[in-house]
Amino acid sequence: MVCDDGGRLSSKCFHQADMLKLPCLDAQGLLEGDSISMALPPKRQAGRRDRADGNASPNPAGRPNVRLPFRPVGTPVRYPAPSSPPQAAPTAPATAPPGRRLQHLAQVAFINPNFAWLWWGQAISSVGDYAWDTALVLWVATFLVAGQSWAPLAVSGLVLAATLPQVVVGPLAGVFVDRWDKRRTMVSMAALQAIVAVLLVLPAASFSLPLIGRVQLPLSWRLGVVYTDVVLLAIFAQFFIPAQFALIKDIVPQKRQDQALETFQAIQGLAVIIGPPVAAVLVFGLGFGWALVLNALSFVVVLLATLAIQAPPSAHSVAPGEAGHFSREFLDGVGYVAGHVVLRTILVAEVLTWLGFGALQSLGYFFVTGNLHAPASDYGLLGADFGVGAVVGAVLVTVIGQRIGLARLLWIGLVTSGLFVIVMSHLTSLYPALVAAFLFGVSTTAVIVTAGPLALDSTSREFVGRVTAVINPLGRLAALLSVALAGSLVSTVLRGFHASVLGISFGPVDSVFTGFGLLAVMGGIYTRVSLRDLIVRPLPSSGEPSPGLTGAEGGTKP
Repeated sequence: MVCDDGGRLSSKCFHQADMLKLPCLDAQGLLEGDSISMALPPKRQAGRRDRADGNASPNPAGRPNVRLPFRPVGTPVRYPAPSSPPQAAPTAPATAPPGRRLQHLAQVAFINPNFAWLWWGQAISSVGDYAWDTALVLWVATFLVAGQSWAPLAVSGLVLAATLPQVVVGPLAGVFVDRWDKRRTMVSMAALQAIVAVLLVLPAASFSLPLIGRVQLPLSWRLGVVYTDVVLLAIFAQFFIPAQFALIKDIVPQKRQDQALETFQAIQGLAVIIGPPVAAVLVFGLGFGWALVLNALSFVVVLLATLAIQAPPSAHSVAPGEAGHFSREFLDGVGYVAGHVVLRTILVAEVLTWLGFGALQSLGYFFVTGNLHAPASDYGLLGADFGVGAVVGAVLVTVIGQRIGLARLLWIGLVTSGLFVIVMSHLTSLYPALVAAFLFGVSTTAVIVTAGPLALDSTSREFVGRVTAVINPLGRLAALLSVALAGSLVSTVLRGFHASVLGISFGPVDSVFTGFGLLAVMGGIYTRVSLRDLIVRPLPSSGEPSPGLTGAEGGTKP
């Protein structure tokens, strides 16, 4: 056992002293750093005093021996404070200048410079992504295929092009992310995304070429280029996102990783609110070309911010010089999630959450116009209201998540989200429905925000990419299935359906909402039972597995 002895290394320290953080014994066996000695028989004490006063060889540290007074047996032992106690985080006094207070707030919020670079890159990228998605739909529907009978199909193709890579490529990308260096992966993917975003200028505008003149691609080619561009951007994102998730584990102290993920989710909520209005201004005010430029610039900003990060060596699922085995690594990731009680529960929670969210997206318009008897123009209020609730939910988790426990917050969020959907589905007035939608946004976001830190806490570094690539795509697949199932049920089986139970009327749309709400409530109950040990004994934010959840159940941390 080797311990720190005043800046020098002493091999004489007892193992017990090291484990209990007791002071070291010097070369003479005397207690250093205190004015007392351990109780010894009188003869041994006298012998030690003689050696200290005599010509004994100096101790290895080169310091003079100090004669320590006798401590009678029974006197309480006083343990000295460590020579270098951990320093508390500096606080800015109330009388400090505003600049210093802002600097202190930045240090608290951004944790360290590396995370600050990652946070700002993610913030700009998230707003750019939501603005770009909205701008692309507006451009295709309003300008590119305006007046075509198949215009809705063309817009649906955009959604499909963005979602399919998440379901098909996402699980496969996690294997390679765990093999590669995380920061280098993010840099490469951001560069590729910037290049592909610039290439979309070709179908977006007409241009002139020497000796040819003005060139404008046919409509079918322009749509083909747009779909290809969206697919490629989504494919690169499937590598970027798990690598970013794993990088947080490398650059953020373990005790603050929960805070890092919660602030990331807060960005997503803000982007939902900010992105669409920015897109409308760009498309109808400045022109779609500016949306293209800003989208490409957002990837450039992410690239530069990632380059500025100084990250330690990443964990790798394959040792240097060892040949990878794709199918084995992929199945190892799936088995890791399936055999881990926390990750398995998070997977169930996310799937149920996305089922409800997908149904709301698919039937929201018909709910507003049919059940609430509101004009179609009020449909946008429902989405904006949900976005505000998402921001509040992310902030709420950040404030109270660690106080009440993330596992407890996960099952409470699932149960309440299901209840709010059930209540909202049977309302017939817009404003009460907006209140319910707001609360649904709060609780749903609480589930998603809570799941991230719990998953990161429970996952070994070499499995982060594959775990992310299993849980996230299955959630998106659940949303797709929910959209298809909800639309199919309302259009076929439940078409014209009306019933009354205990004085509560049921129609096609509210019946589907009620069904998905009940699934969420049952998922919350399952989560409460499955994570009962974790709720009683929360997983430490230091990253160590809970004592009751070790091995296959709780996972291990490197």
